[in-house]
Amino acid sequence: MDKLTLTIRKQKNIALIAHDGKKKELIKWCKENKEILAKHFLCGTGTTARMITEATELPVKGFNSGPLGGDQ
Repeated sequence: MDKLTLTIRKQKNIALIAHDGKKKELIKWCKENKEILAKHFLCGTGTTARMITEATELPVKGFNSGPLGGDQ
């Protein structure tokens, strides 16, 4: 069998998604890890992305939530 070498890039794509009851916990975690998260591409569902950006000033790309987005 041939070997396959994969290179993992330094900048990761990180999805930040939380149900309503866990949003505060996720925002707290993002604040605690802001320095690390700032080095990566962040995305999340609409409300969560907006709340994280407002609380941390990290750029988080928002996508649709619910059955047209985050549930998928």
